[in-house]
Amino acid sequence: MSAVKDQRIVEKPFGPFERMLAMRYLGAKREHGGLAFISIVSVVGITLGVSALIFMMSVMNGFRLELINKIVGFEPHVFIDTRGAPQSAVESLIEELRTRPGVENVEPLHEGTGLASAYGRSEGIQVRGIRPEDLRKNKLIADSVAKGQKLRDTPGAEWPRTPVGQGSLDRFGDEGALSQDIVMGDAFAYALGVGVGDKVTLTQANGARTVLGTAPRTKTYTISAIYHVGNERFDRYVVFLPIEASKLLFGYDQGYPWVGLRVSDPDGADDFVQKLEKEKPYSMQSWIQRNGAYMSALVVERNVMRLILFIVVIITSLNIITGVLMLVKNKARDIAILRTIGATRAGVVRIFLMTGTVLGMTGVAVGVAIGTLGAIFIAPIQHFVEDFIRIFNPEFEGIFPPSIYQLDSLPAQLEWAEVGWVAGMAFIVTLLMSVIPSMWAARLNPVEALRFE
Repeated sequence: MSAVKDQRIVEKPFGPFERMLAMRYLGAKREHGGLAFISIVSVVGITLGVSALIFMMSVMNGFRLELINKIVGFEPHVFIDTRGAPQSAVESLIEELRTRPGVENVEPLHEGTGLASAYGRSEGIQVRGIRPEDLRKNKLIADSVAKGQKLRDTPGAEWPRTPVGQGSLDRFGDEGALSQDIVMGDAFAYALGVGVGDKVTLTQANGARTVLGTAPRTKTYTISAIYHVGNERFDRYVVFLPIEASKLLFGYDQGYPWVGLRVSDPDGADDFVQKLEKEKPYSMQSWIQRNGAYMSALVVERNVMRLILFIVVIITSLNIITGVLMLVKNKARDIAILRTIGATRAGVVRIFLMTGTVLGMTGVAVGVAIGTLGAIFIAPIQHFVEDFIRIFNPEFEGIFPPSIYQLDSLPAQLEWAEVGWVAGMAFIVTLLMSVIPSMWAARLNPVEALRFE
């Protein structure tokens, strides 16, 4: 028995002999029993599925990061409701919060809604009263205004594709409660047809009570600056007044209705609120809670897109089963000869398992490369596609309309951990799809395969 056993083919699992056969089957021409066309299609399908998954996940990550950065940069991270509290108490609260670790700035706020009118146009708007020094500390707004002004002061400067601010914040609010300065977003200024230096009339309904009813309050302001933060929600619907002027317009006498905090760790705003609520008798809300609908929608959209595209990868991987089965059928004679000269069932399984796995690895590798490059160079690709479409449709608004997505460009944030997850899961799927035809090849009866040879 030992002599017979020594004459059998003894090959280490996944050794040179098995790898050589697997590669020969992959490289064989169709007329010689090589891979079917459907196997090539499966590789292309896996490539497209993996690249689309990486690309879309990068866009979703960029969309979420861009939106969060705009919200965190524009608004305070924590809102404290101080309505009804005397001004002395609010001032004491502001001074005490300013000394807390992790707090970067404390800014009293006033919010209200009104009607803005200019040149026969009227638009509803949210009015925010803010201290001039706090508005100048807001880098998102201040940088936009400063960048636009610098471009205007530089002859021949190259303008960016996206809008920038204009005007100046230097004199904003210098006259206190009597100030006539107003700062607005570029989208709202465009809707009213106004620019820096133009007059805008604000009207709010809750004015003085008379025998004829409540009289609205109306005041005219001069636009001192126009900002652009790239978020339609802010650029279109928010204007700023000096806080004392805002209180005067809305008839708010004492104190401040809101106190906003900017913290060094915006992601930990919820924990900061929970801790502060135990110490202070005020109602509080973090920026995460205030924008809960946006955050929930982003999470759901991201998970659904990931699931849909991963199902596409699974469906395209199913073609590997068909391709390897056709290869097994064409190579039935070779399998029978291998079995008669001593190859084991496990060896046959490994040969065709490597064949299917190489197909899957090729699709995954090319898909990862295409998806990664697409995410890295997304801006040039977007601009090229938009410019090409505008040749045939000059009214085309763009692939990523700001009025719908509240952003002025298609964002992408490539996360290498996620790329690794996608590549790993796609490889596992293709490996599992290769097991089924490989097991079928191992069950092939050599006698039946060689009966008619």
